[in-house]
Amino acid sequence: MLLKEKIREATDKVITEKFGVNIDNIDVTYPDNPSFGDYTTTVAFRVSKLLKDKGYKLPDISSKIVEGLKEKLKEEFSEINFLNGGFINLKLSKEYLSKLTEEISENEEYGKSDFGRGKGKILLEYVSANPTGPLHIGHARWASIGDSLYRAFITSGYDIKSEFYINDAGNQITLLRESVEAVRQGKEIPENGYHGEYIYELAKTKEDPIKVILEWQKEDLTLFDVHFDNWFSEKSLHDSGYVDDTFNLLKEKGLIYEKDGAWWFKSTLFGDDKDRVVKRSNGEYTYFGVDIAYHRNKIERGFDRLINIWGADHHGYVKRLESAISSINTDVKFEVVIGQMVSLYRNGEPVRMSKRTGDIITLREVLDEVGKDVLRYYLVSKKVDTHIDFDIEEAKKQSEDNPVYYLQYAHARISGILRNSQGIPEIEGSKDIIDTPESEEIARKLAKFPEEIVDITLSLEPQRMTTYLLDLASLFHKFYSKHRVIDNGKVHKGRRVLVKAVKNVLKKGLWIIGVNAPEVM
Repeated sequence: MLLKEKIREATDKVITEKFGVNIDNIDVTYPDNPSFGDYTTTVAFRVSKLLKDKGYKLPDISSKIVEGLKEKLKEEFSEINFLNGGFINLKLSKEYLSKLTEEISENEEYGKSDFGRGKGKILLEYVSANPTGPLHIGHARWASIGDSLYRAFITSGYDIKSEFYINDAGNQITLLRESVEAVRQGKEIPENGYHGEYIYELAKTKEDPIKVILEWQKEDLTLFDVHFDNWFSEKSLHDSGYVDDTFNLLKEKGLIYEKDGAWWFKSTLFGDDKDRVVKRSNGEYTYFGVDIAYHRNKIERGFDRLINIWGADHHGYVKRLESAISSINTDVKFEVVIGQMVSLYRNGEPVRMSKRTGDIITLREVLDEVGKDVLRYYLVSKKVDTHIDFDIEEAKKQSEDNPVYYLQYAHARISGILRNSQGIPEIEGSKDIIDTPESEEIARKLAKFPEEIVDITLSLEPQRMTTYLLDLASLFHKFYSKHRVIDNGKVHKGRRVLVKAVKNVLKKGLWIIGVNAPEVM
């Protein structure tokens, strides 16, 4: 059980036993000032409000909660007290931290939890690029964010699937095929068609260009170490009659009406600022109309939480789709992560043109230059709603100023220590894992790793992992600059356990964000 959950459970029992009341969603966080402890809760203030008519004073309530927690959590915490009347703080004991660190050193899967078990069935949809051209650097960001979230959810015990929605129907598909066919026949590409060298590449083959582009996209994502549980075809919705069926369902519910020859969805009933067209006067469905059908399909497949990752240009689209989903099933939770774009630079100068497409920079081009690890790290290292300026030359530098190098070097350095310490004698009396302030600080950081992963799933902010890993690597380098693990041909047993635990957490954390953990650099 996660420490936060253990604290919540114990606190709930204490409050019930001592005051006969129940408190939902007991807050357990980290204190702003680490000197106060490792965890803190303000639940005493909430209990005080419930009991204000029964003569209880806040300090008395806090004192009773502390008394109960000391009994229930005596194995984990050495100090439990309260400040300013109602802030209850808890500090992990060195004995518990030593035991936990030893367990972490033997468990490469440390970080896994059952936090998400039984909390519904999730479908995470991301990238979902039109099969009309190669993936670009913007798609790469959605891929980095989506795959890192997926890995965090899986590690935290959730039932989750990932999906790529193939937009293989509509006018853009017709234009792509017409553009390729024009080149094949030696004609000019239509003015509103697709341009760029990749059109000429497609024209050299006899295959359907949509199929070829989709294979390109799958190859790029594989190189980027991004894999999907399902690839869902928009065309299949049309071919099966599912879009028509959804339209008729909305009609039966009285949620669409005809106006000026088009059909409109009553999205204002659900908080949208205006009604939206689902079927044009020419009989074609709008993107919105098809999207309603697609999300209805998600719901009918048994998913009760839908998470989509979209680009900033979709910001105004969220409310209308949310209204449509709620008209189909009010119990489904629909969330959209809106990400900002990426600007590419080389030595501070904007990179504006792609050799392959003539306008966008492809994922493959950047991958060929900087590699998967560097690109995945940088694209997930900022908050999703923050614009990224990515300098190719800066990212390629191998120095401690490069965070990817800094993290991978920490892992490789520990790997070297562990290799060099095999088979050599131990320093007598060196079994203590926490024997310095620096080792204690590392152990406290390690203890919170599973919660960091869970917090990513709760906030949908995978950049939290990059912050955590940089903090941990910094603590390790600080420790290693002061204390020897191998000294005069002998190994300090406790410190070897500590750095092995750090190695396991670094490796797992890097895996969450899709970055390799090298044994040698």
